[in-house]
Amino acid sequence: YGAASLVLTPTAQYHCTVGSTALALSNALRQGELDAALLPYEVAASLEGCEIRAVVGYESLVIVSRQDIAALSDLNGQTITLQQKLAGSRAEAMLRTVLSEERIACGIAYGDAGEPFACDLDTAAALLSGDSDLRICLSVSKEWRSALPSYPPAGLCLVARQEYLAHAGSDFTAFERALRSSMQYSDEKRKKTVAMAVSAGFAADADLADAVYPWCDFIWLTGAEMNASLAAGK
Repeated sequence: YGAASLVLTPTAQYHCTVGSTALALSNALRQGELDAALLPYEVAASLEGCEIRAVVGYESLVIVSRQDIAALSDLNGQTITLQQKLAGSRAEAMLRTVLSEERIACGIAYGDAGEPFACDLDTAAALLSGDSDLRICLSVSKEWRSALPSYPPAGLCLVARQEYLAHAGSDFTAFERALRSSMQYSDEKRKKTVAMAVSAGFAADADLADAVYPWCDFIWLTGAEMNASLAAGK
């Protein structure tokens, strides 16, 4: 949503592409067809000749259920079904760390349906659109921030080609400022951000976008801050 805010700003002097896949964007970076992209951390960290400039979202994992789950403690004695594609992922590690830190005694199974169900935010939005009784109950990254004195695992990252950065100068610095302002704007302006999300095609309607909004991370953590956190073992 923060990226959508920037893309839809009439005064922005940048050519932006939305809707492509992480693989397509990473290939375009390697071939010099793109100067920068927003990519998942695992992809961004593996790109040679590129630099992670900022983290704009933490690892995406939410708990959805028809039950009344208001806190992690409500999961005691239950079995969470983790989305099958997230088995062995950093998202699963984040979930297990939070449960352990908060001493929540619950099991974890794997599958593409269950209750409570742990999945990425995109999947949660799709599930909510087809079931009016289902709701997002918890964000694991937000629970991490409450339980641990460190940053949650990085999710969506701004990555740029080092060759481009070498001569971009103030141009890219201005772009970073614009994107950072965009994230702040999205964090502070719920109604306008919801409207832009629908306009950009990120949500089917305003009700769905509004339901998902509280569980989005609108952050700006520089690459240097992220690396310092990792080096310190945070």
